[in-house]
Formats: sequence, C-alpha cells, structure tokens
Amino acid sequence: MILQKAAGYYAKGLTYQEIGKLMDISPRTAQRYVKEAGGNQQDREKTKRQRAFDLHAQGFSYSQVARKLRVSKTTVYLWHRQAKEQTIK
Repeated sequence: MILQKAAGYYAKGLTYQEIGKLMDISPRTAQRYVKEAGGNQQDREKTKRQRAFDLHAQGFSYSQVARKLRVSKTTVYLWHRQAKEQTIK
C-alpha cells in the first residue's frame, strides 16, 4: 500500500523530496519505494504530457504550464508540436 502511494505521487510528477515530505520519509526511501512499486520515468512523462495538454486547453500559456510542471517552455511547446504532427498523419 505505501509503495503504491509513493509510486502514485511520483507518477503525478512529484519529486522524491516532495514525496518524502508528504509521507514523512527520507527522499532516498521515497525513491526506493517508487522503484519497488514499479514506477518508471516513462509513465511519469506520459502523465506530465497529459497534464500539459489539459492545462494549455484550460487557457494557460506555455510558460505557465512549464512553471507548473517544472519543465522548460520549449519542452511544453515540443510536446504540443509532436501531438499536432501525430494527429495530422
């Protein structure tokens, strides 16, 4: 149960330090829990991309979305451009 909770926070985009604070554990323990639960970077990126699309659809600018998700503005722009290219094909 605690492993899945940590993995869920990680998938939502929280850092190990943030997870540790929420769960009252060390960042390293949070990292171990996520790894043991099977959390991975690819799942996290898919979640961040989807959140970026949702936020942009709500009217947030690329800069605002980037700040909220802690990625660069260029990353947000590229995610949107790639999605547009895939829908055109």
